[in-house]
Amino acid sequence: MSVNDPTEFETVEPSNELPTDTVDVADTGAGLLVFAVETEYRAHLDHEAEVGRELIGFADVSDWSAVAAALRSRGLGVGATTNLPVFGVDQLP
Repeated sequence: MSVNDPTEFETVEPSNELPTDTVDVADTGAGLLVFAVETEYRAHLDHEAEVGRELIGFADVSDWSAVAAALRSRGLGVGATTNLPVFGVDQLP
């Protein structure tokens, strides 16, 4: 492989559609944080337990500064405010 050969990368375009699995929201007072929640059955508990949560977007935001502060307080990066989609409230379950 030559140093000048182009490298191909596959990109994933962001989607403004909610995933079909479980979605949860957290109210920050200035908007909603939308999370995709992953669960699995735990036999010793005899019910589903949450094993993962990923921030996938926002909804009904009135103050982005307050949302950024809420992300910081949860230990999440504030760059998500510019990279993740904003869903309509009517799209939420």
